[in-house]
Amino acid sequence: MNEDINFDKERKRQVERRRLREKKRQKLKWIRFGVFLVIAIVIGLLSFGIMKNFMMSSVEEPVLSGETIIVTIPQGASTADIANILKENKLIKNTFMFRLSSRLDGFDGTYQQGTYEIDKSLNDTQIMELLQTGVVFNDIKFTVPEGYTTKQIAEKVKEAGICTAEEFIEECNTGRFDFEFLKNLPDRDFKLEGYLFPDTYYIKEETTAHELIEAMLARFEQMYTKEYQNAVSASGYSLDEMVTIASVIEKEIKLDEERPRAAGVIYNRLKDGMPLQVDATVLYAMGIVKEDITTVDLQYDSPYNTYKVTGLPIGPISNPGEASFKAALNPEDNNYIYYIVEAKGQDNHVFCETYDQFLKAKEKYKASGN
Repeated sequence: MNEDINFDKERKRQVERRRLREKKRQKLKWIRFGVFLVIAIVIGLLSFGIMKNFMMSSVEEPVLSGETIIVTIPQGASTADIANILKENKLIKNTFMFRLSSRLDGFDGTYQQGTYEIDKSLNDTQIMELLQTGVVFNDIKFTVPEGYTTKQIAEKVKEAGICTAEEFIEECNTGRFDFEFLKNLPDRDFKLEGYLFPDTYYIKEETTAHELIEAMLARFEQMYTKEYQNAVSASGYSLDEMVTIASVIEKEIKLDEERPRAAGVIYNRLKDGMPLQVDATVLYAMGIVKEDITTVDLQYDSPYNTYKVTGLPIGPISNPGEASFKAALNPEDNNYIYYIVEAKGQDNHVFCETYDQFLKAKEKYKASGN
C-alpha cells in the first residue's frame, strides 16, 4: 500500500513539473513576441522617419502653385479634428499619417486656431508648420448668393465699404474687361448682368470695384468650360441667350431637381411661340421683390416683361449659378407648358401640360394661404 501511495505522489510531481514547464514555455513565447513587436515598431518608425526625410528633403522650400484653400481651425480643435478638416479640403491624403507625423515631429498640441490660406502644393510638414504659426488669413469674406442681381450685389459692395452702389454699377457698365465671352453684348441698363458669377470671394480692404468685378468674371470664365462652350454652339442660341434662360431658371426655381424640368417648360413655350409669362421677369423690370404679382404689374412696359414681349427678355434677370446654367443647356424632354408653386411657403412646383390643369393647381395654391 505504501508503494501505491509513493507512486501517486511521484505521478503528481511529474504532472506539476510538466505544468510548470508549459507555463514557462508560454511565458517565453509571449516575451519573444513582445520583443519582436517592439523591434518591428522601432524598425517601422525608423523606416517612416527615413522615408519621410527623404521625401521632404527635396521640397524643403515650398514651390507654391498659387491655388489656395481657405480653412478655419476652430478653438479647441484636436489634431484629429484638424486632420479631418484638411482631408475634407483635399489638402492631405491620409488623416492617420498626419496625426502620426504630428506626434512624432512634436507638432501635436501646438496648432493655433484661426483661418488660414493654404496653398495646395504644400506637403504635410509644411502645413503643420503653417498651422503652428498662428499667422491667419485676414482677407474679407465676400459672398454673392446665386440669383442675386447686379443691383443687389452693388448693395453688398456698399456694405463691405468697397465703393458706393452707384460706383459699382458704373464700373460694371463702363469698365474695360478683356474676356472673350463679353464681346458683342447688347446695350442695357446692367451690362454685366448674368456674368457676375455667384461665389465666395476673399478680398482685401484695398480691393477696388474693378478688381472685384474682374474676379467674378474670371470665375465665370472658369465655370464656362470647353464642354459648355461646345454645348452652347450646338444649341442654336447665343451665350447671352443661354445665360438669360439660366437666369430665369435661377430666379424661378429653388430645387435643383426641378431646374431641368423648368428649362423644358421654357423651351416648349419658345418653340410654340408662346410668351414665357414668367413672374420673375416682371419683378426684375419693376426693380422690386415680392411673392405675388398683380394684374396691374403684368402691364408694366419693359423689354424684360415676358407677359408683354414674345420670346426671351432683352437680357439676363439675375446672375445664375452653374446648376441653372447646366439645366438651361440640358433641359428635360417633357410636354409641360405651365408650372406653379404647389403651396404658399413651399419651394416645389406643380408642372402642367394643359391650361385646365394649371387653373386647378392655381386654385390649390390660393387656397393654401387661407
